[in-house]
Amino acid sequence: MNKISFEISPNINYLYHMLSVARCGYDNDYGCRYRSLYPPEELAAFADNSELLTIEGGVHWGELYSLLIFIPAGYADSLEDYYGEVLATCESIRAGEIPEWLDKSLVPFTDLVELLSRILLKHYDAYVRDIFPAERERIAAAIVPVQEWFDTHDFTARAEALVGCTLAAEAFTATMVSSVAGGPEAIDLTAERDLFGIERSVTDAVYFIGHEFIIYLLKTALQNENAFRSNATWPLTEGLAEYYLKRIMGDTRFFQAQQRWVGFYEQQAPGLTAVQLYRLALEELTRS
Repeated sequence: MNKISFEISPNINYLYHMLSVARCGYDNDYGCRYRSLYPPEELAAFADNSELLTIEGGVHWGELYSLLIFIPAGYADSLEDYYGEVLATCESIRAGEIPEWLDKSLVPFTDLVELLSRILLKHYDAYVRDIFPAERERIAAAIVPVQEWFDTHDFTARAEALVGCTLAAEAFTATMVSSVAGGPEAIDLTAERDLFGIERSVTDAVYFIGHEFIIYLLKTALQNENAFRSNATWPLTEGLAEYYLKRIMGDTRFFQAQQRWVGFYEQQAPGLTAVQLYRLALEELTRS
């Protein structure tokens, strides 16, 4: 049974829509299409603080990305309620009351957090009413052939057999958005959800989403190792996912910087577990 499912979330699409129109981590045709709908000074508030609001896999995680994008995308049922609470927190900080849960390093950004939260609240209803319906149709059309491929092939079962573990969740959910071409994606949203764009061909989408499914398997297989705990080991896990993907698909298409590690894993004795392969790569990394 296929364990990859797809979803279209208005909240998540809205957040990355706003990043795209503001050229905040994304600069593409999608952003150009809708940019004129927003006051330039509001878009500049995002673009001028891009370093704080963007990520780059294994390299950079902006200081405000979690609070303003990642947490609401992955965990907020209502963006209105979420940003309302953020604004209330800003008021508490000004009154000298800093909540225990708040990372104290965010306090100097209080004014900026308030400004960006108000902008995100301001445009949400119009997006859901005027933009999301058409974008949802585009996304749904892009999902159909990719979903059909995974439904008619035994990719997830083969991946689980090769890695030697089953997916921790009932399904791996690919959350699809239409605004992230040319920028960061394959973004973890929760323990079982990941964000993807829709601009790839069906075959490329299969390879890309398949890679991330294997990454999620490796998070279980390597849970007792130091994998996924620092940027230093990022190439080892990405390369190991590509190694297993190549065994399923016959080749690879992305993550070219990690082909060194694909070749390294291919040179090892057959039958080694994911943990054994990872440990050998870690030893090699330490020597190099």
